[in-house]
Amino acid sequence: MELELILEIIENNGYLGLFLWLWVGVFIFPVPNELIVMTVGLSSSLKSLHPVLAFIVIYLGILAALTTCYTIGRFIGRPLLQYFKRSKRFSRAIDSSLKLMEKYHAFSLSFSYFVPGIRNFLPFLYGFSKLPYKKFALFAYSGALLWLSLTFTLGYVFGDHIDTIIKHEKELLLGLAAIAVLIIAVRLGRRKRGKEHEKLHDQGLGL
Repeated sequence: MELELILEIIENNGYLGLFLWLWVGVFIFPVPNELIVMTVGLSSSLKSLHPVLAFIVIYLGILAALTTCYTIGRFIGRPLLQYFKRSKRFSRAIDSSLKLMEKYHAFSLSFSYFVPGIRNFLPFLYGFSKLPYKKFALFAYSGALLWLSLTFTLGYVFGDHIDTIIKHEKELLLGLAAIAVLIIAVRLGRRKRGKEHEKLHDQGLGL
């Protein structure tokens, strides 16, 4: 996917075209979102696009795609799941997703976008499992925002090395996923310690 093609799509269809691409394109075109986002980040660094507006449009497109997967899983998940299991490629993605769900529960949504192949299956499976939407949104949307922030920044700063970045995509994504898990774990740990401190403080006042 070349910078010129993305600019052509935006020129012909505006930012709405970019939004629809991130939303519907995930189901139609086998183009890695990493490549799209980093290319848009590069074009933003060249002042061809407004970086803030481009970032917002991309994020809204990703949220639309995640929500669509969740909704599909919630309402017509059973027949689709049976269909996916008959495909060897989809079956492997489902098995990997189920392992993450079993090990990390809803927290797996926070870093699933860093793992191509399951980033759209996990929302589908959580929709099928009837995970409350608010809980799904909390974990999935925050994880997607973190992924987008890191990937967009990579394209913005190192966009002229996109080919090299894509060549080592797996290693980079694993590294970014580890960073994401670390950041989220630190934040959850601080929140837990804060609650424990408040609890001890309240108990002290009670005494």
